[in-house]
Amino acid sequence: MAAAYRMRTGAGFPLDEAICVYDLAERLGIEVRFVPIPSLEGMYCRELGPAIILSALRPAGRRVYNCAHELGHHSNGDGTRIDQIVDGLTQNWIDPQEFAADCFAGALLMPKMAVQRAFVLRNWTIPDCTPGQVYTIANYFGVGYSTLVYHMRSTLRSLSNSHAAELLRIKVGHARAQAVGWESADQVWIVDSQWKGRAIDVEVGDAIVVHGRRILEGDSIVQVQDSRDEVLFRAVKPGISKLSDGSNWAAFVRVSRCGFVGRGIFRHLEEEEDEGSRDY
Repeated sequence: MAAAYRMRTGAGFPLDEAICVYDLAERLGIEVRFVPIPSLEGMYCRELGPAIILSALRPAGRRVYNCAHELGHHSNGDGTRIDQIVDGLTQNWIDPQEFAADCFAGALLMPKMAVQRAFVLRNWTIPDCTPGQVYTIANYFGVGYSTLVYHMRSTLRSLSNSHAAELLRIKVGHARAQAVGWESADQVWIVDSQWKGRAIDVEVGDAIVVHGRRILEGDSIVQVQDSRDEVLFRAVKPGISKLSDGSNWAAFVRVSRCGFVGRGIFRHLEEEEDEGSRDY
């Protein structure tokens, strides 16, 4: 935990807000690459400069966590490490270096101060949080629904075992429906005025529910629905757009291709500028 906090603050990221783990890696001089390998979770290779290799076939939240895990290997001074999927299970889970990297990843992505602040700012309480609220906060940190539940239960110890079990019995699709008020098979990102500290990173095809009226700049996302309380946007092509309320709040929306393959620094480039990114 101390090492994760040092990495955050040393790179200029506060402990009370969410971060983009890929931006952190870039700031540390660590290249991130995405590759289409089904059996791979992630790989850390110090000899490459260093570099982190991630499977482009994992869900977005899983890729974020895997990147943080590999940063744990970097922080711990480990050599080359390969995390693979065999028969649907992550291997080496009893390896002390892997356990340490997992602990590092949780602390890096979800510091206690940031998680508590995210709930407090929305006038929610962690001990009796609902599935929809957990889904919303997990969106903000860029991690999966169950990842946040496990972290609040086992690491932060802010959730009782019984309440965590109740939350984990809820499928992520049902939690998402509770958060947005309607069923969706697509990834839905929930953005409110408390979304601060990092860009809104999505993929083509993702939906973005924004609370309150917003001004859109750019064409990588388009507005598809407008109501009195919220606006629905859809990510339609790689690029960077901007949402703002015209006064105090603004956030960049960075769109990448679904299952992007290539160097991480190219993931948001528009299609006509991105031909070289396939050379990973």
